[in-house]
Formats: sequence, structure tokens, C-alpha cells
Amino acid sequence: MGDFASRGRTVLCKWCNRQLPQERRWFPSQYCNRRHKWRHRLTETVGSLLDSV
Repeated sequence: MGDFASRGRTVLCKWCNRQLPQERRWFPSQYCNRRHKWRHRLTETVGSLLDSV
């Protein structure tokens, strides 16, 4: 597992596109912080509600 962490894999945050270094292999984090996670969920929900009208 140390080999995975030493590769320096990064993923972009879904909200602000900042690069996030990944330490976890199976469930990588997708957001910088919780605030970005909830903002993304809220905008997706509002967008889907407006699309259905």
C-alpha cells in the first residue's frame, strides 16, 4: 500500500478543480472540504428540480 501513496496520484476537486493528493486507494476523496461537497450536492439538486419543471 505504500507503493500506491508514493506514486503521487492526484484528483481534481469537483467544485473548485484544485488538485487533491490521494492517500486512500479504494474510496478517494472527491472534494477539498465538506463545504464544497454540500455546495455541489445542493446545486445538483436544484438543477435537477429546475430541469423537471
